[in-house]
Amino acid sequence: MEPVRAATPTTTDPGHDAITAAALAVVRRALVEGVPVTREGLAEEASIALGRTPEDALLAVDATAQRLGISSLG
Repeated sequence: MEPVRAATPTTTDPGHDAITAAALAVVRRALVEGVPVTREGLAEEASIALGRTPEDALLAVDATAQRLGISSLG
């Protein structure tokens, strides 16, 4: 299977950057520290990055995932 190539964004959105940072922090922790990837861990990272409640942050992550063609996280 070939890797998916992301399109280069034409604009920078602070909300999307925060979601990206949260997702990468979770992935990094999993790869480097061996911490399991969990819904709760992603919710916490997204909550911190976005300054929202964990529930609201996951909704934002889910909306971004769907916009990018990734199935709903719910």
